[in-house]
Amino acid sequence: MIKKVTTLILAIFTSAVTFAQIKTISGKVIDQESGLALPGATIIKDKGNVSSAADGTFLIKAKTGERLTVSYTGFVTKEVVVGSNLNLLIGLTEDPKSLSEVVVTGALGIKRSARELGSSAQLFSNESLNQGKTVNPLFGLSSKVAGLRINMYDSKVDPVAQITLRGTRSLSRSTGIDGRNTNAPIYVVDGMPVPNINRLNPNDIESITVLKGANAAALYGSEGVNGALMITTKNGVRGSNVVNVSNTTTFSNAFLLPNAQTTFGQGVNGVYDPVQYASWGPKFDGSMKDIGLPLPDGTQPQLLYAAPGKDNRLGLFQTGVNVQNDVSFSGGDQNSTYFLSAQYVTQTGIIPKDKNDRIGLRFNGSRNFNKLKTSYNINYIHNKKSITPDGPWIGAYSMPANLDFSRLKNWEDVNSMASPHNYFTPETGNLRNPYFQIDNIRDNSTQQILNGKIDLDYEFTPWFSALYRIGIYSISDEIRTSTNKFEAAGTRNVQGSVNDANNNYRRLNSDLILNFKKEFGDFTTKLLLGQNTRTDYKKENNISANNLLYTDLLNPGSRQGELGGAVAITQQRSMAVYGEFVAGYKNYLFLTFTGRNDWVSTLSKENRSFFYPGVSTSFIASDAIQSIKNSNTISFAKVYASWNRTGNVTLQPYSLENAYTQSNGFPFGNSVGYLPSLSVTAPGIQPEFVSSYEAGIQFGLFNNRLNFDGAYVYSDSDGQIFNSTASRATGYNVKVINAGRLVNNIFELSLNGDIIRSNDVKWNMGINFTYIKNTVKDLSEGLTNINNFRQSYAVKGEQYPSLLVSDYAKDPQGRVIIDANGEPMKAQGTTNLGSLIPPYLMGLSTGVSYKGFSLNAQLDWRMGGWLYSEIVPRMYSAGTHPATVQYDRQPFVWPNSVIETAPGVYVENTNRLSKGDQAFWTKQGEIQINTAAKSDFLKLRELSLNYAVPAKFLAGQKVIRQASLGLVANNVFIIRHKDNDMGDPEYLYNNTDGYISFRQVPPMRTFGFNVNLTF
Repeated sequence: MIKKVTTLILAIFTSAVTFAQIKTISGKVIDQESGLALPGATIIKDKGNVSSAADGTFLIKAKTGERLTVSYTGFVTKEVVVGSNLNLLIGLTEDPKSLSEVVVTGALGIKRSARELGSSAQLFSNESLNQGKTVNPLFGLSSKVAGLRINMYDSKVDPVAQITLRGTRSLSRSTGIDGRNTNAPIYVVDGMPVPNINRLNPNDIESITVLKGANAAALYGSEGVNGALMITTKNGVRGSNVVNVSNTTTFSNAFLLPNAQTTFGQGVNGVYDPVQYASWGPKFDGSMKDIGLPLPDGTQPQLLYAAPGKDNRLGLFQTGVNVQNDVSFSGGDQNSTYFLSAQYVTQTGIIPKDKNDRIGLRFNGSRNFNKLKTSYNINYIHNKKSITPDGPWIGAYSMPANLDFSRLKNWEDVNSMASPHNYFTPETGNLRNPYFQIDNIRDNSTQQILNGKIDLDYEFTPWFSALYRIGIYSISDEIRTSTNKFEAAGTRNVQGSVNDANNNYRRLNSDLILNFKKEFGDFTTKLLLGQNTRTDYKKENNISANNLLYTDLLNPGSRQGELGGAVAITQQRSMAVYGEFVAGYKNYLFLTFTGRNDWVSTLSKENRSFFYPGVSTSFIASDAIQSIKNSNTISFAKVYASWNRTGNVTLQPYSLENAYTQSNGFPFGNSVGYLPSLSVTAPGIQPEFVSSYEAGIQFGLFNNRLNFDGAYVYSDSDGQIFNSTASRATGYNVKVINAGRLVNNIFELSLNGDIIRSNDVKWNMGINFTYIKNTVKDLSEGLTNINNFRQSYAVKGEQYPSLLVSDYAKDPQGRVIIDANGEPMKAQGTTNLGSLIPPYLMGLSTGVSYKGFSLNAQLDWRMGGWLYSEIVPRMYSAGTHPATVQYDRQPFVWPNSVIETAPGVYVENTNRLSKGDQAFWTKQGEIQINTAAKSDFLKLRELSLNYAVPAKFLAGQKVIRQASLGLVANNVFIIRHKDNDMGDPEYLYNNTDGYISFRQVPPMRTFGFNVNLTF
C-alpha cells in the first residue's frame, strides 16, 4: 500500500514539475488576412514581454499553461495559451475601428483620443522619425507632414533648422527671450514647453504628435498660435528589462557648387597677371605660368595654366564623419518603470577642422503610490563645437579655376606660396588663403543643457484628479570668437581679436491642472481647469579686445587700447488661467470649448491681461450613420471643424522703456554721455490677435488599407507688432506699433495606403500636399511695403515674403533697352518676382518590406517660390561665372534688345555692342534679376535599407534578443529649376527664406550604415 502511495505521489510530483517547466517558445506574428509579418508586435506574459523582429518572429520563455497576450497597433489583441507546441504562428485580425482609436498627445501632454479633436493632428513613431538617422530630430520630420516646412541654414557641422507650420502668422523677425522664432511652433517635451529640440536625442523619442491648428494648442497661449510639436520620450515597460545598443556612422561630402567657367584664367583685360585673383586674363593654354611673387628663398612658384579635369574647389572640402553611439536600459515592475539612456555623437564637418561633440544623458522614471502617480525625468546635454565662420568657401568661388588648393595648406612655412607673406594675391578679408582662415578664425562654444520635470497626479475620486507639474530648462553657453594676430606688411597684416561671452538662460514653468470627467447616459463630459506660471531669465555678458599684442596668445588682457564688452540681464514673467470642456454624445459627436487668459510682463499694466476663446467639433460618421457603419468599403469617416482666436505677444522685454546707451567720446574727447534709443514703442501696444478657422474630413477605406485626411485652414493675423517709420522730428527713426494684417489660406491633403499586402511582401505609399497662400492685407498707414532683409519685403496686397529686385529697362514688348554706350539700361524702381517661400509643398514616402528586409524612401517637392543668391554678383565681378564667357569676352549684341530712337519709339538693336569686359559684367551683377531664380526642386531626402536578423538565427544563444543592420543615405539627389545653378533652394540665411549668402557652406549628401542590438 505504501509503495502504491509513494508511486502515486512521485507521479503527481513529476507531472507538476513537467507542467511547470519553462520552455523557449519561438513564434511569428502575422496579419491573419494577408499573412504579412507584423514587426514590433508586443508579446506579454506575466513577468515580462518581448517584441517581434522585422520579420515578425520572436523568442520568449514561458511555462505550459501560461497566457501570452499579443498586441499590435491597429489590430485586435489576442491571447494564446502555451501548450506543447514550441513553434507558434499567431495571426491577428485588423481592427476596423483602429483609425478612430488612435491616441495622440494633446495640449499639456495629456493623452487624448484622436476622434475627439476638432483640428488636424498627426502622430509619428520613433521608427518613422529616425528613418534617415539624423542627429537633429527636426530633420526627421522634413516633408512628412502636410503643412510643415523645415529649412536648413547651411551645411556647417551641427546645422540649425528653421521650422514653420501652416505658414507665417507674424511679420516680426525678432526672436523671443528664449531664442525661439516668432513663427515657430511650440515644442513640448513630456508636457513641458522648451525653446528648441535641436539637441534632443532622436533615439530617446517614443513619438511626436504634430498639432497643426492653433485650436489644438490654444491652451499654451501665445506660443501655441503656430501649432505644437508634442514630444513623448521613452519609458520603461513593466515586467521587462531591456538593453539596447546602436551605432550609426555616416559620411558627408559637398556637392551642388555653383557652376564656374573654365575657359579664362587670372589677369586683367585679357593680360595674365600673377598677382591678380580675378579671372579676366587670357584663355587657358596649357603652359606653366608664374603665380605670385618670388619666395624669400628666391624660387618662383608656378602653376599649370590649364582647365582642370575636375572641380578644384572640391579640394577645399573633406569627407565629414558623423558617429552616433547609443545605449539604453529600460524596465520596471508593477509599480514603477525606468528608462536610462546615454548618447555620444561626434561629427567632423565637410570643412577641415570643423567638429562637434555631444554627450546626452537621460533618465525617465515613474512610481505609483496607490492613488498617487508620479513621473519624473532629467536630461543633460553637453555640446562642444568648433567651426570656422568665414572659410574656406567664402572666397573660393572668386578664385581662378586652375588654382591648386592643395598647395595652400602649408601656410606656416615662410618659404611657401601659402604663407600670407607670399600669398599670390594681396587682397584682404574674404580672399585670404582659405586654410589660413580655417586655422586662425574660429568660433568655439561649449553648451550645457539641463532639462527636467516632475509630475504629481492624484486621483481623489474616479471622476476627479489633480495634476501638478513643475519643470526647469537651463542653457549655459560659453563662447569664444577669435582671430589670431598675423604680423605682415600692408594689407597682409591681420589684427588679432578675441571675444569671450557667457550666455545663460533659465526657464521655470509650472502647471496646476484639475481634471473632471462624468458620464450621463449617452453623454460624456470632461472638464479641465488649469493655472500656469512661467519665468524666463537670461544673462548675457562678453568681454572683447580688437588689437591683440601676440600672435599665439588669445587673451583680452594682452592688447592695445580699451576693452570692449557688455552685460545684459533680461527677465520675463507670465501667468495664465485656462480651461477646456469636452462634451461627447455616444462617442461619435464631440464639442470642445477652450479659453485662456494671460498676463504678460512685456506689456503695460493696462494691456497685459487678455483673453481668447476657441471652439471645435468632430463627428464620427462611421459610427453615427448606420449605412456607413455597415459599409464594407468605409472603415472610418470623420468630419471636424474649429474656430479659435489667440493672442500673440512678440514684443521684446523692456520695449516700453526708452533705454539709453553709453557713447564714448560724447560730447567731446573722453567725456561720458548717453544717447537715447532711436526706436520707441507705442505705450498702448497690444498683442497681435490671430483668428483661425479649420474644417476637414478624414476617412479610411477597405479595412483602413487606404486613409485620407483633407483640411482647409484660414487664419487672419491682425494688429501686427512691427517697426514702422517715424518722423525724425520726433527724435526717433522707428516706432513699434500695432498695424498690419497677414492672412493665410491653406489646403492640406494626405493620402496613405498599402499597395501590396501579401504573405511576404508589403508595399506602402503615402503622399501629402500643401498649398499656402500667405498674403499681406495691410501695413501701417502710408506704407506699401517694408523691408525684411535686403531683397526680402512685405508688400501690401502680395504674398509674403516677396522678392523685390532691380531689373532691366524694357519696352512694351519686354525687350531690353540699350543706351548709347551699348549698356543695358536699368529700370526705375524694383520688380516683384513673387514669394520667397514656395506655396506648393509635397512629400512622398514609400516603404517596401520583404521578410526581414525593408526599403524606405522619402521625397520632398517644393514649387512656386523664388531664391536670391549673393554669390552670383561676386562671380560676375571675379570673372568666374559662366555668363562672363558666353560671348568669348568679345563685344556682342545684347539678345532681344532695342534702341529708343525717340520717346516711346523702339527699333531692334543690331549693331550697338556691349563690351563684355570686367567693368561690364560687374555692372550686370548689380542688376539683381540676374541673381534670382525659381526655387523649385524635387529631392530624394531619405533612403534606407534595413535587414532584421530572424529570431531562429539568434536561438543558439541567450544574450542577443534582436539584431538589425542597415544602410542609410540623405540628400541623395536633387532636381532643380533649369535657371538655378546657385545652390540648394532649401537653404536660408539670417532667418530669410530663399536667400543664399556668400557666407554659407555648400550642400552635402550623406551615406552610412547603422547597427542595432537588443539584449
